[in-house]
Amino acid sequence: MPKRKCTFNDKLKTKYPFVKQRSDPSDVTCEKCRTDFSVAHGGAGAVEKHLLSEKHKLSDHAAASSSSMHTFLKKTDSPSSKDFEVAAAEATWAYHTVQKSHSFRSNDCASRLNMFQAKI
Repeated sequence: MPKRKCTFNDKLKTKYPFVKQRSDPSDVTCEKCRTDFSVAHGGAGAVEKHLLSEKHKLSDHAAASSSSMHTFLKKTDSPSSKDFEVAAAEATWAYHTVQKSHSFRSNDCASRLNMFQAKI
């Protein structure tokens, strides 16, 4: 007699919050390592097997050792008009660089331009 096909249910969703269901109820994606796999024949065992895979371990280690982008951003309650001017100048420079197909190395001298010095 054949076994029943397992699906990704609420119990698995709460136990493994980083695993998301895809279009088919038994197909899932691990958001940590961007791997697709099926729980159709193994259920929770398939997820546990995936957790032991080398790719998942490496991705999990990389995520734990990487710092968040929030550490590089300025913490402020509300941006000032000066912040908007700086953002506009930087966006203009980036747009111009892409439109003219310039390399970033050729724009290395942009920090000496008046448009950036007046805003910062």
